Amino acid sequence: MRSRKFYHVVTAGYNFPIVVKILMIAPEPFFEPRGTPFSEYHRIRALLELGHAVDLVTYPFGRDVELPGLRVFRCMRPPLVSEVRIGPSLAKIPLDLALTVTALRRAASERYDVIHSHEEGSFIGIVLAALLRIPHLYDMHSSLPQQLTNFAFSRSRILRGVFSFMERLVIRRSRVVIVICQHLEDTVRSIASAVPVVLIENAPGSGDTPVSGSGARVREELQVPADAPLIL
Repeated sequence: MRSRKFYHVVTAGYNFPIVVKILMIAPEPFFEPRGTPFSEYHRIRALLELGHAVDLVTYPFGRDVELPGLRVFRCMRPPLVSEVRIGPSLAKIPLDLALTVTALRRAASERYDVIHSHEEGSFIGIVLAALLRIPHLYDMHSSLPQQLTNFAFSRSRILRGVFSFMERLVIRRSRVVIVICQHLEDTVRSIASAVPVVLIENAPGSGDTPVSGSGARVREELQVPADAPLIL
């Protein structure tokens, strides 16, 4: 199982208990049916199935999820902020500041074995991991400097340079990096070839167990030949 693989990489060389207590930092509305929250949900589900415990620090938006072994801690909602859109936005600045405060409180209140952070939550994660002297795992769903251009947030070379510097710093300070596509794996290896990378592609149904014979049954029902490509 890939989830078991990346946590074996993170915990290598550390004398951890059987149950690893994880502080996860997710700067997204959790749970909402969109890209990164889907990945976060399946990461959490896999970790819980492995017997670990997860404390999730996230935004004050989203539907509550109840899973045995998961505790959700939502940061304070800044004034005048009622939602957050996908990609970079000005609303994320006060939200991430509030998220940092909540993460610091959790780190001061509990003893954690690993910090697992998503997206720009990794900026908070590497600092906490250094303070607590525990490993940091970076869940890289996208290249943060590229987001500035992809979402038409800013064309500032200075801002892009700051994000590029932070991305390089996070990758180099992480014990392992999870990526969702080959392009991001190449990006990580170009920055720090010695840092272990685990590729877990985002694909519909990738977190579910396949049903035996389901592909053949669909072909039979639709009268698609066995040697013909089938696109769903």
